[in-house]
Amino acid sequence: MVQDQTPRLVHNRACWLGEELETRTSWRRDLGDDEITELVAALRHAEARHGQENLAAWQLADFPLTRVAATLHAVRRELVDGCGVTVLEGFPVRSHTKDELRALWWGIGLHLGTALVQSRRGDLIGDVRDLGTGITGKAGRGYTSNVELGWHCDAADVTALFFLRQTDTGGTSGFASSVAVHNEILRRRPDLMDLLYQPFPVSWQSNELPGQQAWYDMAVYGRVREHTACAYVSTNILLAHQNAGAPPLRAAQEEAVRFVGAVAREPGFGVMRHLEEGAMLFANNHSTFHLRTAFTDTAADPEERRHLLRLFLCLPNGRELPRSFAAYFHDVRAGALRGGYPTTATAAVFSTA
Repeated sequence: MVQDQTPRLVHNRACWLGEELETRTSWRRDLGDDEITELVAALRHAEARHGQENLAAWQLADFPLTRVAATLHAVRRELVDGCGVTVLEGFPVRSHTKDELRALWWGIGLHLGTALVQSRRGDLIGDVRDLGTGITGKAGRGYTSNVELGWHCDAADVTALFFLRQTDTGGTSGFASSVAVHNEILRRRPDLMDLLYQPFPVSWQSNELPGQQAWYDMAVYGRVREHTACAYVSTNILLAHQNAGAPPLRAAQEEAVRFVGAVAREPGFGVMRHLEEGAMLFANNHSTFHLRTAFTDTAADPEERRHLLRLFLCLPNGRELPRSFAAYFHDVRAGALRGGYPTTATAAVFSTA
């Protein structure tokens, strides 16, 4: 079916301003003691069957959940049909080893959707910590740096983050509705919104397969019936010419890309949270921007430095995506397996080296 890609205002539950989100209760809550007990029991059950070292063998039935399964079903529904972001807090990470927490996060992911590769390394679980990579070079990636990551969305239906260690010197999370930003740009600068519905060159940041072109074309915004979707990492667009040899942006294109981030940064759009250890953050990348402020690790022990686990998830209830996203996501049908990065890894990898 041909999609209508004429920009127009979109009004649904994914369109919100920060003050409005603060009044909602469906997107955040503490895990109950019974849910924590059930998660630990499921972990022990899966460990007994396959061990922590063989996560690739884990199946949904190996990580049995009842109460938490209902919680995760509600999370998945809120991500797609609600505001697009959910926070669960209070898991006692200090009572478990990091290997146990990694396995637990994998089990939770099995109940939410299908995990996707996050880089050319083949990592299905990404370690979000400072490996000194930066974000502006040809292979720069935000999750292995400590710099500020401005408003962006990742290359999957959902980004899921589990906070194992946090720092007091930065590392604050933010989220904003990319739908609300879309509407504001359309009201103020419809000329720029017309451009944002058209393809831009995007750098693979050295994650392309051998022999593959180092950049691809994808629009920042697109619409499927009453829903709009966003695909936006400003640095990967603005540096595509420098890092990947893509055609240079026209002045109006660069203005449009920068204007998205500028509007999202305006007071009223975002919600900022310094999430504590034990928090779990889930964000729908098609409708929600997320952000992380720069941070400094002050702990002498490397094991005590800021450390999150990340999953890229494809959801079975994911919406149809705009055809203009197909160069990256390939299959844009509702519920299709899509997103993540290509890899030459020959076996499943569950950490980021």
